[in-house]
Amino acid sequence: MHTPIAEKDFRSRFPSAYEYLRSRRKPLEDRQQFTQWYGFSAPRNLPLHDTANLLVPLLADRGSFSEFPEGQEGYCLMASGGFSVTIPNDGPASYKYVLGLLNSKLLFYYLHSISNVFRGGWITCTKQYVGRLPIRLVDLSDPADKARHDRMVELVDRMLELNRQKHSGKLAPSQVERVDREIAATDAEIDALVYQLYGITADERKIMEQGSEESFS
Repeated sequence: MHTPIAEKDFRSRFPSAYEYLRSRRKPLEDRQQFTQWYGFSAPRNLPLHDTANLLVPLLADRGSFSEFPEGQEGYCLMASGGFSVTIPNDGPASYKYVLGLLNSKLLFYYLHSISNVFRGGWITCTKQYVGRLPIRLVDLSDPADKARHDRMVELVDRMLELNRQKHSGKLAPSQVERVDREIAATDAEIDALVYQLYGITADERKIMEQGSEESFS
């Protein structure tokens, strides 16, 4: 939870900023909601980031959603960089299951089809588009659904660990190449599982992947 700085401390530590805000105190106090007159106008939004578990980029040319590192309260997300998403821990599926779906070729293909498209296949991943993605819900009481859910979580865990290894700065070039191959193989497994979850046929997959290559070439 974010705790606003006391006015006395704010004035002492940031005198220029304090004087700037003080000169505009009247319009600041005319806002509909605030805790301190010099504070953020919608403080109810800040704690949401402290419980978020996924990060969404503003721009992407492929599935680039990521896990939100622990210690979320230490990060300040700016609109120009992206936003966070919270998948409840007591929800019907793990956030890692959702992360696997979001980073798949299938859902990025759909996102690309509804979003603003820029040169090189880059698109905007704002809430108005990401919020429309069809997340395939699972019934964990169904053995087949639970098996697919758990397999997705395993694959995403593997992908996260492989990327940590790759970017650790501790690997030799030959080791990085090996990790890259494992990342590509794991990514392909995730895509295959997503196609299965959404009931995509081999012919539909071929059409979609061909369309993706044309869009991003």
